[in-house]
Amino acid sequence: MTRTAPATNSGDKIAAMHEQITEGVAALVDSDAWRDMLKTAARFHNYSLSNLLLIAVQRPDATRVAGFRTWQSLGRQVRKGEKGIAILAPVTYRPTKTDSTAPVADADAPPTATDAEPTKPGKPRPRGFKAAYVFDVAQTDGDPLPDAGPALLTGQAPAGLWDALAAQVTAHGYTVERGPCGGANGYTDPVAHVVRVRGDVDDAQAVKTLAHELGHIQCGHVTDLATYATCRDRCETEAESVAYIVCAARDVDASGYTFGYIAGWSGGDVDKVRAAADTVVRAARTILAALDTEPDPDQPITAAGPAVDLVAA
Repeated sequence: MTRTAPATNSGDKIAAMHEQITEGVAALVDSDAWRDMLKTAARFHNYSLSNLLLIAVQRPDATRVAGFRTWQSLGRQVRKGEKGIAILAPVTYRPTKTDSTAPVADADAPPTATDAEPTKPGKPRPRGFKAAYVFDVAQTDGDPLPDAGPALLTGQAPAGLWDALAAQVTAHGYTVERGPCGGANGYTDPVAHVVRVRGDVDDAQAVKTLAHELGHIQCGHVTDLATYATCRDRCETEAESVAYIVCAARDVDASGYTFGYIAGWSGGDVDKVRAAADTVVRAARTILAALDTEPDPDQPITAAGPAVDLVAA
């Protein structure tokens, strides 16, 4: 892969870093290994925040979860005696010709003589939730899963970077936590105003994830949940792009994670990645400008120096 040479001013350097993401995604999605991985990934659900929290409470060490039949379709079998992880699954119904508001059979239930006769049933509508059960990959045996996706970062992070990013998250009114995230590496809860990062990853990955969550906040994703719910692929592409740029500016190479992550959320469409450039560059510049005003972490802060509110993790 040919990397774009950084330009002379900071604005152009940040734009060049974003172009590196586009090039990296393009190179990755052209590989057979990536296509195999996508076929597998398509069978996994992206869980809501509520279900992520439920998973985290019941199985804090979960990494990849799916239903019983999904694991079977992937050549893996849930081991006998394993306890399922309870989540909430939507129950839907299809409107009928006679009364679109009247109770009818579930979409997957066979029709009965008392059901109203439907004509071209409409799109299934939600009617509530029921308990469903999923299992972590560690509860299964069988064929190995194709692996061409994001690889967790390892090693140490630059001194003071976690605290500096956490201070920015705190300035937005959020509390930073470390702990189980239900199989995700981190999440932002706009209701409880909490940003949580997995506690069992290396410092480099933790910093990258914190930068990703700060990217969500800085891009405005958490203040417009309706947009996030309907355009999650764009939001995830933008937040991860911001994280890559912030990390690259502090000499942390996140390409092994970022390119795979963005390729998955963008569907490998480099035009979608490029379309995010303006939002990404603005958010990254704001975060980096704030980092540049942070005091040197190796120098003590004197009484005459700036006061910095750092969140311990």
